[in-house]
Amino acid sequence: MKRTRQLHLWIGLICSVFILIQSITGLLLSEKWLTGSGGAEMRPPGAMSQSSTSMTPSAAGDQGTAGAMQGNRPAFNGSGPGQEGANSLTGIIKGLHEGKIGNTNVKWLVDITAISMIFLTITGITLSIKTLRAQGIQRKKRRALEA
Repeated sequence: MKRTRQLHLWIGLICSVFILIQSITGLLLSEKWLTGSGGAEMRPPGAMSQSSTSMTPSAAGDQGTAGAMQGNRPAFNGSGPGQEGANSLTGIIKGLHEGKIGNTNVKWLVDITAISMIFLTITGITLSIKTLRAQGIQRKKRRALEA
């Protein structure tokens, strides 16, 4: 039982660091204003500006799949390259990461979840470090008694 607790402590501590990094970077990517770029709206690759009225074929190829043509049909259908649609598993997962369930915007719920995960991992790391310090003190006391 003692070995299992130690294993759980160390695995939890190591995994908590990665979960903390995932949560922080996910929140930063979700909320652009946190990085100071909240005013500028990101445009997908290949999207033309209002002032540009024409695009040469070589420039369209350089702009990604949105500007390119495959045969007689556009290569970009609005759901993203390599995605079947909103009802596929990939579309559902992408929607969840963007803060959408179907057509419902739940970005606030994703943000609250990320903040909660950050809080839980920081407190978990803190408690793990306190536990490791207490174990170190106990080991020192046992060694002093044995000597």
